[in-house]
Amino acid sequence: MTAPPGSDTAAVPGGGVVVGWVLVADEEAVGGARVDPVFLAAGRAWTPDQFRQEHGQHLGVVARAA
Repeated sequence: MTAPPGSDTAAVPGGGVVVGWVLVADEEAVGGARVDPVFLAAGRAWTPDQFRQEHGQHLGVVARAA
């Protein structure tokens, strides 16, 4: 998870391992869709959109290879 400098992230759970990928319709993306990671945090699976909706639109998600 990423957040702008100075953001209060005390109540935001840390992101966990990527467990899958999902195809999301996105009219602004090339081809009308994008592929997002599905990751574990706070005992459940999340997409970046779901996580931002729950914990703040200012958050970013970065998936890195292990």
